[in-house]
Amino acid sequence: MSRLTTIARGDGSHVTEPRRVTAGTDQEWRALWATHAGPGTEAPAIDLGAVTVAAAFAGEKPSAGHSIEITAAEHGPGGVTLLVDVRGPGPGMAAAAIITSPFHIVAVPKGIEVTWAPGNGDRGSGIGDRGAGIGSAHERGSVRSRAAAASSTGLEPRTASTLAYLAGPFSGALILAAESADQHVRFHAWQSIVGLGGLGLAVFISYVLALAAVFVSATVVSLMLNVANVIWIVLVLAWLICLWKAWSGERWKLPFAGGYAERFVTGR
Repeated sequence: MSRLTTIARGDGSHVTEPRRVTAGTDQEWRALWATHAGPGTEAPAIDLGAVTVAAAFAGEKPSAGHSIEITAAEHGPGGVTLLVDVRGPGPGMAAAAIITSPFHIVAVPKGIEVTWAPGNGDRGSGIGDRGAGIGSAHERGSVRSRAAAASSTGLEPRTASTLAYLAGPFSGALILAAESADQHVRFHAWQSIVGLGGLGLAVFISYVLALAAVFVSATVVSLMLNVANVIWIVLVLAWLICLWKAWSGERWKLPFAGGYAERFVTGR
């Protein structure tokens, strides 16, 4: 059996259909990762001169408790055959009713032809070793890998991105301090700091102005309190939408703040 090295594994892929795919060039690897993690996300550094990337996607599932694993690589006359194990919640297991999309991405030593064996959860010939739509597939290639987790926080990128909004700019700052690699997570952390933090600051300033206006005009006090209330509503709505979009794996941008967050992440 060939030794497999995990590059990434979890339940938050953007690939919503069951697929098996290999990538043997830098272009194919970047296309595969962008489809899996979302446009604009940076693929883990891999030297495709030493290994081939193999990825198995279970597709969208209606609850937690589902998983997929490339369990073994068996040598045969034509190269190596990858075996895949797809599992669901066990009998009587309480699984949260959230949408998941399990995946497993591994590195296979270079120099051998890679094929997929039919496994649990495969849907007949609809799942091929060419990856149907995730860039182009290539059975020969290489990967010297930084077999790293998708997020340096130790969490799934989707979870880390959502937590960045949970306590507004405070949790955004914590996630930003913990995340050094994943640009998708860092974007959400910056957007929480700039967007939600900016709205919170606007509320604070409105209250300060209302307090100062006590000595000037009751009308101005009423106006500033109404302004603060409107900003509060906008803040709560923005917070809820950001939480929802981050949990959905989307890189949704708040007006103005999203652009600044993008610049802080990319440096452009």
